[in-house]
Amino acid sequence: MKLGLVLPQISGALDGGLPSGAALLAFAQAAEAAGLDSLWLVDHFYWEPFADLADHGIAAPEERRGVRFGAWECWTTLAAVAAVTTHVELGTLVTNTAYRNPALLAHMAETVDELSNGRLILGLGAGDYRSEHAMHGYPWERRVGRFEEALGIIRPLLRGETVTHDGEFYQLRDATLMPKGPRPVGPPIMIGVVHGGPRMLRLVTQYADEWNGWLVFGDSHAAAVRAELAAIDAACARHGRGPQTLRRHVTLGVATPGRDFGWPGATPLSGVPEALAVQLAAVADTGVDHVTLYVRPLTSDGLDWIGEVVERLRDKLAPGRG
Repeated sequence: MKLGLVLPQISGALDGGLPSGAALLAFAQAAEAAGLDSLWLVDHFYWEPFADLADHGIAAPEERRGVRFGAWECWTTLAAVAAVTTHVELGTLVTNTAYRNPALLAHMAETVDELSNGRLILGLGAGDYRSEHAMHGYPWERRVGRFEEALGIIRPLLRGETVTHDGEFYQLRDATLMPKGPRPVGPPIMIGVVHGGPRMLRLVTQYADEWNGWLVFGDSHAAAVRAELAAIDAACARHGRGPQTLRRHVTLGVATPGRDFGWPGATPLSGVPEALAVQLAAVADTGVDHVTLYVRPLTSDGLDWIGEVVERLRDKLAPGRG
């Protein structure tokens, strides 16, 4: 099982503040040195959680009304992280296809895959924050329909095809990716969901090399992971996809020891490194291929603790150990 970390690119994400560009890149290098397999960025600009959490069934405290959070832009930051790291996988959790023309997004992904020497995992999604769409003038309505049409453009472009498309939302004429990056079929596509409805699960089985379930807002323990995997297996059965052909990836909330995780209603993993390694080993027993940690609150010295978790977990997962 691979282990990843969401990087601190959001207001308040590192030591209670927004890290500078230099600090974020230094953190990424240190995270790679700590033994993590992957590093991830979310695709947000700025938004108002009080309004947005309600769409996920979460009642935010009244004191959060009107509070907005900002973030360094995902793809420019990801290109910089690619330039300062050497072997860790890099990805987006997840890119909202409505924020960029899908053909442009395919070019961006191909370029970052080149800059990283083939380390990109292209995480895609339909968008989850209503206020962010409104602030920036992006349409919120029919976002899953827009997402499906975008997938039908992005995937063939990355696979080296020439695409002509006259759809409801997008139009292309003889579009192709030139130049191509380091992989003939492009980076793998991961589709992320928060609450996977039937249509989103169908799109996972139709277009994705990898699925990501974002469990941060709810329960991050092994039992919840098993339930999500069962839903994915059922979707594969409905749509004729061999479940063994789809990699499984979950993002889990992790509370720094002795600190408040800060999401109303969430049940994150928690504890000292040994306790957290035991919880992650239980998640590994579900058969999931990749786990990414969303740690709150994250501190500059927190990588020492995370590195110890990684070491203890590797020991438990080693054949004949644990």
